[in-house]
Amino acid sequence: MKNCTPFSPHKSTAVQTQASMAYGFLKTLTPEQRRVADSMWLSKKMVDDGCTLEQTFQTMNERCKICDEVSPMVCVDQCDTWKVKRELRKIDRLLSKDDHRLKLLNALKNDRRLKILHILRKRTLSVDGLQGELRKSCLYHSKKTINEYLNPMLEAGLVSKKGGCFMLTLYGRKVHDAVVRHEFVGHLPIHSRGYEEIVLRKLLDGGKTRGELAEAGLAKSLSRVLKRLVDSELISNNSPSARIFYFRTKRALSMEHVSTTQRTICEVIPQAGIPARALAETTGISLRRTYKNLRNLRGKKLVFRREVPVKYELTTRGRAVAKFLEEIAEVE
Repeated sequence: MKNCTPFSPHKSTAVQTQASMAYGFLKTLTPEQRRVADSMWLSKKMVDDGCTLEQTFQTMNERCKICDEVSPMVCVDQCDTWKVKRELRKIDRLLSKDDHRLKLLNALKNDRRLKILHILRKRTLSVDGLQGELRKSCLYHSKKTINEYLNPMLEAGLVSKKGGCFMLTLYGRKVHDAVVRHEFVGHLPIHSRGYEEIVLRKLLDGGKTRGELAEAGLAKSLSRVLKRLVDSELISNNSPSARIFYFRTKRALSMEHVSTTQRTICEVIPQAGIPARALAETTGISLRRTYKNLRNLRGKKLVFRREVPVKYELTTRGRAVAKFLEEIAEVE
């Protein structure tokens, strides 16, 4: 874990005060009370208040400094602070692995796993308990199937198991809050290699052409990736008619005899060019008449057309998914 202050600098003063009071209260306890005080509660509170996992780990370290442990075995068997630190160290190792993000995303793409994530956010449950909660939502699964849903969540560090019961880790709580905040419901292709996620995040800062997207190293799979994202309505591209732009030539209008309508069209065409449909909407001339006049103007060398590359942009739902991907990628 990297060194950092116990509480996030971007949190509001009210939240900082609240968390500081919770931590300050521990200093008033006797050594025996400090040893058994509820670090589990404090760590969950810090994560829910927006503190990072690193800041939570640092606070647990501070708690260790004021604890007068009886023996190392007491720490291992009874101390919640030690358990929280062990969990955070395990999460830190998981986050450092190259394949972690792919495992995390594939674990979240299944709607049943998301449902289990929501259930475990409220309480710790056994497989029997999860089976009962799922039945309340008319989801009937065997214990074997539920375990199969849980295994990828365990591997991704979202869930931990103790004594036959499952609970969300601190990391799982952060990811769950991001799922809720962005209303993520698993729109992404199942068991992918993460290419769709790369494209979505690359489009967050604006539309891109196929060539610009290919720079992300997806040239071999790009066509399939883009098709899946378009079919999922996460991205859209400019239609064939919108890819034909009309431009003015340098030829002066005075050199040719033009009608009033043709003159209006020429004067409206911007230097950056414009599609025929947008031109019709701007001038108030019907699309059929716009095309007819553009053909005449091209014949008089006053207008030329050029096809621009296909450009891909995020849809409203795609932007929400991309922001979710961006947020969970930065969880620390």
